[in-house]
Amino acid sequence: MGSKKKKVFIVYFSPAGSTRHVAEVMEKKFLAFGAEVSSFNLAECSSNDVAMTISRQMEASNGNSCLFIGSPVYVSHAVPIVMDCIAKLKENTGAFAVPFVIWGGACSGISLHEMGKELINKRFTLLGAAKILAVHSLMWQLEDPLGKGHPDAEDDRMVEELVKHINQKLHEDNLKGIKLPDLAYQTKENHAEMVKISLQSAKAHMPERTIDTELCNQCQVCLDVCPADAVTFTPYPEFGDGCVFCLNCMKKCPEQAIHADLSEIWQRIRDRAAFFSERPGSQIFY
Repeated sequence: MGSKKKKVFIVYFSPAGSTRHVAEVMEKKFLAFGAEVSSFNLAECSSNDVAMTISRQMEASNGNSCLFIGSPVYVSHAVPIVMDCIAKLKENTGAFAVPFVIWGGACSGISLHEMGKELINKRFTLLGAAKILAVHSLMWQLEDPLGKGHPDAEDDRMVEELVKHINQKLHEDNLKGIKLPDLAYQTKENHAEMVKISLQSAKAHMPERTIDTELCNQCQVCLDVCPADAVTFTPYPEFGDGCVFCLNCMKKCPEQAIHADLSEIWQRIRDRAAFFSERPGSQIFY
C-alpha cells in the first residue's frame, strides 16, 4: 500500500443519533491519522447516489481506500437502506470494508454477518467490524432503558482502537482481513430463526400510531425528522411503507400529537434481552 494518503469513506444511517455518534468518532480519529475522509448520512442522500459516488472514487483510488458502513440493528438485521446501499456498490473496486452496527441491548442479531456477506459478495476484503451498545431507541420515555448511558467513553475508546488497527492495516503491504464466520456469533439455531424474520414482518406487530387532530397543527416537523422519507400529509400525517418505525415522528413532535402505546413493545424488548443475554455489549473485530 505504500505511504500514499489513504481514502476512507464512512456511510451510515442513524435515526436515533447513536450510529452517527460512532461514525463521528471514527472520522475524528482517522483525520488525526492524516487520512482523507468522506462521510455520508443515508438519511440525507439516496443510497444509489452514495453507492455510485464512492464506487467511482474507490476505483480511482486503485485499492487505496476503505469503506466503513454502519447501521442500527432493527429486528436482528441491518436496516434495508444500508443493505440497499451495499447492493448498489460496484464490484471489484479493490477496496476494503468495515461494517459496524449499533444495537440497543436486546440482540445484535445477524446484522454484522449479513452486511459482511454482502460486502464479500461485492469483492471487498473485510478488515474488521464492530458492534457497539447504545440506548434502545424505542425506550426513550423510560428512566431505565436498555443500553442506558451508551455509547459511553469506553465504547468510544473501543471504536478508536478499531480505527487505529485498521489504519495500521491500510499501511501494510500484505493485508490480512477477517473471515465471515467471525461475525456469525449467534448460535446456529438462533441464526437460522433470525434469517426468517424481517423488519417488514415485524412492523405488523407494532402498535398503531394515532394523530390527535386537536393538537396537530400540521407543522410538518414529523416529515422533516423522518429519516426514511415515509411521512405524508393528507391533511394530517400518514406513515408509508418505507417507515422503519424509529418513531422520530412521535419523539420530536412539538405538540405531542402522535401517540402509540409502547408498553407491550417494551416488555417484548426486555424479554428478548433476557432470552439472549448477549455479551459483551460492545465488541470489535480485526
